[in-house]
Amino acid sequence: MGLLTTSEATAQIANQVAGAKEHLQIVSAFCKTSTLKFIERNIHNPIKEKKLLVRFLLSDILSGASDFSLYEFCRTHGWQIYVRFDLHAKTYIFDRKRCILGSANLTAAGLGLHLYGNYEISCLMEMDDDDLEKIDSLFDDALRMTDELYSQMKDQYNSALQQDAGASGPLQWDSLIEQRFRPNISTLFTYDFPSLPLPDFQDLSCFEFLELTYLPTKAELREAFRWSKAFRWLYHFVHASPEKVRYFGAVTAALHSTFINDPKPYRKEVKELLSNCLSWVEYLDMEELKVDRPQHSQRISIKR
Repeated sequence: MGLLTTSEATAQIANQVAGAKEHLQIVSAFCKTSTLKFIERNIHNPIKEKKLLVRFLLSDILSGASDFSLYEFCRTHGWQIYVRFDLHAKTYIFDRKRCILGSANLTAAGLGLHLYGNYEISCLMEMDDDDLEKIDSLFDDALRMTDELYSQMKDQYNSALQQDAGASGPLQWDSLIEQRFRPNISTLFTYDFPSLPLPDFQDLSCFEFLELTYLPTKAELREAFRWSKAFRWLYHFVHASPEKVRYFGAVTAALHSTFINDPKPYRKEVKELLSNCLSWVEYLDMEELKVDRPQHSQRISIKR
């Protein structure tokens, strides 16, 4: 089957959900409870496993991109819900045999369920063992939402809601929650990195690699960048060094090997992408990493 427009993809999702007999797995960075209800209404058979993977950053919830009520709906209707703070993917998997892969989040806009829906492109494809292994790895590295984790998040969410309008309240979960998530990032694409050396707050396309759907404040951008694949890979690569320090040349070599673009990017492009990433680290004053230049090469180190 060829490419699917928004309405075609939504019709296919409803049709595939209705025909599913055992498994439903949904991976969507953003998710609205009302749209998950649309999925639930289209289930015609007793599904033994229903799994949902979402990004669920505090900033996503406060901005309305996702609903905090998701967990309670999932718990009531037999969905297992997982969280990955670095999630950008969107795919709908049916009986571990077929999937709809594309750009559509599980939101009314993503599925075109209201008048001002997005124009999305998707495709329906058969899945093989390699595909299923990749999907399983997404869930394996994710946090399984539990009552205890939800309670912790709820306290922080309610606290953020009670901030006075205009007050600079927290835009991220505290470290006790964030440190539970330790993803293994073994592959990257060049589009996972910033294309400019500094963010342009007038140009939404500048933030495409973060999948932001609005022009962020600097604080919102810092939180989104913290969970980008580019930053998480860089942090873990530096942290893996015994001295907790890496130099630009060593990071460039490792990054070139990690990119899976076909064809592989030239070393010059890799250097530019890494340079952009380090510029964002400095500009956003990321609390995890320090970038300096003691001699000729940039040095990246874990902040003590």
